[in-house]
Amino acid sequence: MTQLNITHVVVFSLTAVFLLVALDRAGELRGPQAAYVPPAKPAPAADIDPDKGKPPLHNDTVEDLPDGKGREITFYTCTACHGVALIKAQGLTRDLWDSSIDLMIEKHRMPPAKPADRAEILDYLAEQFPPRRRGRGGDNPFLK
Repeated sequence: MTQLNITHVVVFSLTAVFLLVALDRAGELRGPQAAYVPPAKPAPAADIDPDKGKPPLHNDTVEDLPDGKGREITFYTCTACHGVALIKAQGLTRDLWDSSIDLMIEKHRMPPAKPADRAEILDYLAEQFPPRRRGRGGDNPFLK
């Protein structure tokens, strides 16, 4: 009689496990599985706007924008979808601000502003966030 060593036992055991897994493609050996039940909807929190049912996107205030004519209408129009940081990161001409608004209306379903409000917003944005001056070396920060 030959004696089985540990290597033979391990090889035999692993082979048996791999064969069982391969043969159990339908999951019959695993038994019944619990069905997925999605979690219940959480109760509305105090900081959720009841009119829209969505939490605020940011904690910005009107004062986060530079003072100027059109600051409030710009704040409330723009921050309905994004924070002040996105506005401050831009530096565009009036025409590019206008094109940016058109893009948001077409691609992101922004409600169009009244013509007078849009003109005031564009005036504010063009005055407060104009194109940035280029230093020596253009846009490359390593050449400045």
